[in-house]
Amino acid sequence: MASVSRPGSGPRSGPGVEVSAPVRVDLAGGTLDLWPLYCLHPGSMTVNAALAAAVRVRLVPGGAPRGAITLSSPGSAPRRLVPGDAGRELAAAVVFHLRPEGALAVEVTEQPPVGSGLGASSAFAVALARGCLALAGRRLAPARLVPLLRDLESRVLAAPAGVQDYLPALLGGVLAVHLEPGGERVERVAADHTWLASRLLVVYSGLAHRSGMVNWEVYRARIDGDAGVARGLDRIAAAAADCRRALLGRDEAAVGRAVAVDWRARRELAPSVTNPALDALLAAGTAAGALAGKACGAGGGGSVAFWVAPERRGAVRAAALAAAPGAFEVPGGLSGRGATVRAGRATMAAARG
Repeated sequence: MASVSRPGSGPRSGPGVEVSAPVRVDLAGGTLDLWPLYCLHPGSMTVNAALAAAVRVRLVPGGAPRGAITLSSPGSAPRRLVPGDAGRELAAAVVFHLRPEGALAVEVTEQPPVGSGLGASSAFAVALARGCLALAGRRLAPARLVPLLRDLESRVLAAPAGVQDYLPALLGGVLAVHLEPGGERVERVAADHTWLASRLLVVYSGLAHRSGMVNWEVYRARIDGDAGVARGLDRIAAAAADCRRALLGRDEAAVGRAVAVDWRARRELAPSVTNPALDALLAAGTAAGALAGKACGAGGGGSVAFWVAPERRGAVRAAALAAAPGAFEVPGGLSGRGATVRAGRATMAAARG
């Protein structure tokens, strides 16, 4: 049906799509997915898992004029973006690359806090891409979509971006991302999700972070030949391999040791990886019985993951929440599914000049 404009109203937009893309928790091996760091540390891998928590967006064609998109999210006024915003706004970068004409309303209906350390920006990029492709009746395999989104996000960050965050959002499940010359190889780790979820506690600290800048410090130091950073990344690579083996063997204690080794090595990579408030939160959880704890993603804030025996989970949760004002548990467990797309309802979207 053709759109009809009336005074005081925008054009009626057609049915769109609703997309959900899970965020992730990384257990070991983060940062190594930045090129060329994994080339310098053979055998590198990242072990992560998709969470039930997700970024959810609704895309409605006709919800903005041609050459523009509107972006709205909970608690924020709608904004209009144009192709010139693609260098600083991830939504503009992804949408205008895949749908150059724009003419799209993007409504974020659910998302983790900004700076959560759970790969939310990459999950957002995946949701946008899957939605734009669905509207066009197209699909791109992960082997093509991941490098595209990595490059678009790197442009926005003005810093290198890795690949690990896009894969759980696209594929779901527990993954070992083997970082090899020529491209990553993704292994679905045959870990029991119920067993893993009962031992994994993810808590948002209330401290936002900027993962691109934290990773940039580490990246620059390694490329500049910092021997201490090189040794730390070697230990992180070894911890990730140990974590994978322990998950496959359902070895609770060994997973805890691997997570602990990863965090000890990571916190020595750069001063911005941790801070007193983050250290206090992790110390409270381990004192209450967690086998290990670490900051998620690049560190510096965001969320923390505790590996804990099921019988100590309640005590660790209570201690962690008490240690950090504004902290809360990231609920929902794990997700075995990656991004999903379904037809959305028709909406009214203003197209103000």
